[in-house]
Amino acid sequence: MKNLILTTSIFLLLKDNRTISINSFENDKINEIKTFTITEKSIYTTDQKERIAILDTAKNDITIFDINSSNQIKLSIPFVIKPKTVLLNNDNIFVGGGMVGELLIQYHLKNEKWYQLEIPSEVVFWEKEIDDLVVNESFLIAIDNIVMPKYVLFYRLNSNGRLDLSHYKKLKHNGPYENIHQGRISETYIGLLSDTYSGYRGATNHITIYNNLDFSGSFALSSNKNDKNYHTFTDFIIINDKIVIASKEKGLGIFEIKETYFEKADKYSNRSSNREEDISMIKYTKYENLVIIKLTLIPNTNKIVLTLDDKKGVIRHEIIAI
Repeated sequence: MKNLILTTSIFLLLKDNRTISINSFENDKINEIKTFTITEKSIYTTDQKERIAILDTAKNDITIFDINSSNQIKLSIPFVIKPKTVLLNNDNIFVGGGMVGELLIQYHLKNEKWYQLEIPSEVVFWEKEIDDLVVNESFLIAIDNIVMPKYVLFYRLNSNGRLDLSHYKKLKHNGPYENIHQGRISETYIGLLSDTYSGYRGATNHITIYNNLDFSGSFALSSNKNDKNYHTFTDFIIINDKIVIASKEKGLGIFEIKETYFEKADKYSNRSSNREEDISMIKYTKYENLVIIKLTLIPNTNKIVLTLDDKKGVIRHEIIAI
């Protein structure tokens, strides 16, 4: 591929089980720039500017592609870590994981150095892991998982070297054996996708929304397998005051966020758990014979790309405006 100078943000889409594409959005159309081969052991990310990183979790190798220059960098992770998530931000690549070895590591592309990031002593014990990473203008935010209590760790961003731990917050919970799968952040809110399991209620899916980074005010959308209206949440995105939800059973859902939903305690006045809102207020659009497997926000727009599977392994994409 010839050198390409991008003038717009880029985003990744899944084309099939072995291929992802890097794309731009121009003239109301998806413009495919390049494709990359992946395996079931791959996790991947983009900085939305010029770089893509693909991490092979079987070998703990990372390949970084620069779209503008066509350069390619290959790295071998020098630490013991079981990777769960990878994130690119400016000249840094971050890898979160756990269960064995390190929980969070960093590679600085300009000074070509690896770093182990500080983990508070409260978080360092058996079976802890970092399951997702998000960023805002000031912080790398690492989401702790698996064992209660759970924490969110904040590292102050810089362009020079190893990130320093700034502070950390304890997360509220939605029930026993909670497993956090994904984090999403917007200018106003931070959200978490998780599930819980108890012998009494069985499995429950949750989307939890916090209205600021002190994690005091929150609410949850929860769907339990014993409920009449039970359905699963496979992905979600926050756009302005709306939660856009992908559900295997229901299709595409929209939930309007209201300031009155945010409480510091649940209905029993318990400040360690989240208040639940009625999931019947989610307005769904059904996609017949299709499953939404991924939601991708087109950068700097209010448009989302739906990655749709026809249940036979054929994937296509659809753009919607929120």
